[in-house]
Amino acid sequence: MSRKLDESQGRGDFFKSLGTLFGGFIADQVETVVEKVTPKQLRPPGALSEFAFLTACTRCDKCIEACPQDSLIKAGPSAGLGLNAPYLDPRSMPCFLCTDLPCVKACPDGALVWPTRTLADGEVLEGPPAVKIGTAVVKESRCLTWASEDRAPQDCQVCVDRCPYPGVAIRMTDTESGRHPEVIDERCTGCGLCVFGCPTPEPAIVVLLDR
Repeated sequence: MSRKLDESQGRGDFFKSLGTLFGGFIADQVETVVEKVTPKQLRPPGALSEFAFLTACTRCDKCIEACPQDSLIKAGPSAGLGLNAPYLDPRSMPCFLCTDLPCVKACPDGALVWPTRTLADGEVLEGPPAVKIGTAVVKESRCLTWASEDRAPQDCQVCVDRCPYPGVAIRMTDTESGRHPEVIDERCTGCGLCVFGCPTPEPAIVVLLDR
């Protein structure tokens, strides 16, 4: 009798089975389909690319249990093929970029790996600065530093102050329209501390996936 995906075989085994059954071109097509039907979610630090992550992750919850800030959430049924996989909601609780990244160390399956990243100028980052969960983007229409139809511009740099790498990943920049936050995409880790700290009702800065 065949087993359902949410029974003991698990979704991680399901994806691994796909990888075994399909190769080359077909595997690429499967990856494309899976990524299209799986809601876009921010993964823990050091996560592989989405399809590789979903394939490797066995939903053991060890990364969730290892996070000292309770930042990682177990995805519910609305996550589709990402059911039970860990993700981040930075407005609720961001990633604090722990020095030793305990979530990565706790992963027994290789779904999370110690991050390394090479910048355009050749500089090599490793550890927390190399994390790339996504990239922060400022929503000008919501940001207090920009004027709106019913609001004069205000001084605010909470996003910069909350960033673990202020002046490096995000900075205040003087422009003709005033002083505004500017994200340095390559340096942004996507940790979401800026999102968490933003004082506007709907955050004026959000983390978007790079994939």
